[in-house]
Amino acid sequence: MHLLALISIGGKVEQLGDNQPATRPGFARAVYYIFAAGCCFAHPAQAANSNGEARVTLNEGVNITKNADLHFGNFAAGTTLSRFRLTPDTDTLNQLSGNAVSIGGTPTAASFSAFGSPLSAIRITVDSSNINLVRVGGSDTMRVDQFRLDGGNGTRNRTLSAAGTVNYKVGGRLTINPNQAGGAYIGSFAVTIDYQ
Repeated sequence: MHLLALISIGGKVEQLGDNQPATRPGFARAVYYIFAAGCCFAHPAQAANSNGEARVTLNEGVNITKNADLHFGNFAAGTTLSRFRLTPDTDTLNQLSGNAVSIGGTPTAASFSAFGSPLSAIRITVDSSNINLVRVGGSDTMRVDQFRLDGGNGTRNRTLSAAGTVNYKVGGRLTINPNQAGGAYIGSFAVTIDYQ
């Protein structure tokens, strides 16, 4: 295994390998060369030593906890294809098309909390573009798609707080088919967090 160090010098990157001494970092080396060139006629060249230091920051992984499921509420099926959007910022259910009717229940966006290293940058991704909800005890389905995160236009890039946490919500669009069979419909979707 080779241990490599990257040293930035005014936009230039040098890579140091096992066989190259890292006793003089790139910036110190550049200064030394300029000094030696300017004074080489007045004084004999002398060797100089300095010690390098290696550092690494290892972020702990990010853990996710689900606080609430995505719940669209209760509906009476219509005779036309109907679509409803659940907005995650406000838990508001809006009818987009069709003649199905929302008849109660409590529409709620899915809610999650992430925990990790304070002030870490993360990127949240809903892994599916669409899922099918399947009727319990049957095979009828309804589709949920257009998943969106809260935070205005579904901001995927977030930063953990100084305490190492961030909360976020997920909403989506529900499609109810014409004359949809009655019953409870259940499905699942995955949320992934990448962190730096």
